[in-house]
Amino acid sequence: MYKSYSVPPLNAPTFEPTNQRWMKSFFSILLVFTASATFAQKQTPQEYLAKFKDLAIIEMHRSGVPASITLAQGVLESNSGNSRLAKFANNHFGIKCKGNWTGNVIYADDDEADECFRAYESVLASYKDHSDFLRNNWRYHPLFELDPKDYKGWCHGLRKAGYATNPQYGEILIRLIDRYELHQYDLEKLPSASITELVVGETINGVPVKTVKPGETVETIANAQEVKDRHIRKWNDLPKNAEIKTGEIVYLKPKRRRGSEEIHTVTKGEDMRQISQQYGIKLKVLYRKNRMESGSEPQEGEVIYMQKKRAKEDTVFLSDTKQQWKEEEVFVNPHTVSKEVIKNTDFSSPGVQGKKQIEVPDFHIVKKGDNIYRIAETYQVFEEDILKWNKNLNPNTMGIGQKIYLKEKAAKAANSVVEKIEVPIESSIITDKDEENIKNNITVDGPITHVVIKGDTLYSICKRYGVTVDQIKQWNNMIDATITLGQKLKVSE
Repeated sequence: MYKSYSVPPLNAPTFEPTNQRWMKSFFSILLVFTASATFAQKQTPQEYLAKFKDLAIIEMHRSGVPASITLAQGVLESNSGNSRLAKFANNHFGIKCKGNWTGNVIYADDDEADECFRAYESVLASYKDHSDFLRNNWRYHPLFELDPKDYKGWCHGLRKAGYATNPQYGEILIRLIDRYELHQYDLEKLPSASITELVVGETINGVPVKTVKPGETVETIANAQEVKDRHIRKWNDLPKNAEIKTGEIVYLKPKRRRGSEEIHTVTKGEDMRQISQQYGIKLKVLYRKNRMESGSEPQEGEVIYMQKKRAKEDTVFLSDTKQQWKEEEVFVNPHTVSKEVIKNTDFSSPGVQGKKQIEVPDFHIVKKGDNIYRIAETYQVFEEDILKWNKNLNPNTMGIGQKIYLKEKAAKAANSVVEKIEVPIESSIITDKDEENIKNNITVDGPITHVVIKGDTLYSICKRYGVTVDQIKQWNNMIDATITLGQKLKVSE
């Protein structure tokens, strides 16, 4: 809350009792200690699982990926939601910007410096993209043919398919599933109708938000945030007497001048405020970008621009009447999953998507430019199997004209199979220390890099990542606060 202070005349002496000064110092130290302790506190695996288990179950019924697998990977890849990639980009599975990804991105140090990772508006989006990533990639298609309760087969299959290069990746996932008994969720039905909301994120477009709970009002939220009621109303474009409803999203800081997506197609009944709330863009800026009069509403099917300004000749067709605020309206929070969302989600086709039938010949003759990865991708055969079926094959010294067997039967007929007894990976012994080292190596927690876009200021970047101007200047060897479009700035140590 804002307070007014009386300022003494310049150079006027000030006095205060010794016990008052001592109390002030005590409470200042206590405040710093409390803030530091809160900042350092990390989410435990148990807290992470309690928060996201229902979401994993919903995704299991939608996509066919076992909930135990999704949760174990989330705990491992995001360090139970504590990694920088999870905090700054809502990326809980370490998925990089490969394939046809056209969404937001963030840069972080992993195997190499400044690698590109996918960035999401919510944890919900991260979970859905993880499921679809597995469904659309041929390498993971065999997993969907396993018994849904065969979580060990899924774990080892993920390792074989190359989700992680660590040879103990599958065993680590199994240990997590067994330790937290995650396999119990593979038998769960969809969350019941009594579940009214499932919070899976705390920011939209980088701005902190909260979902209104029963009994909460603008006043109670403002008091909790130590701001005035008018600030909450201004940040959420709420008229003076309008009330908020359970399940609505409320922004706790000002929205941004650019939306989280480039465009939005208006659906039936949508108005500009709803679009503003959904994508975290200021309502007055949204009107200006689309050259619309404040208070007017677009027709269904119109495309609304949220990042660039629409051309003068590209007129928005308006609806016949200006929509007014309606108290009974409930704005959908993209960071929640409600019983209505569950009801409208397509659960009819879990399993693989875009599967192609590839005719695999008995062998492949190496051509110029071939490598084992390219051959594997062409015929959708795992590199591990190719090496197993081709005796003494060295992928680094393949020669043009060399015959590479692509089927086990053909390789056996040619007496080319490597005959060796392999120790099952399940029998390998991993200590707790080994597990911790593997977790640290797998979790993407290196320095985060922000690429400056139009509208960025050093102050706005600092607010987004929770750092100070001096820190950014120090990490980037900057003399002043000047930044340029496209500049890469380190925003963490």
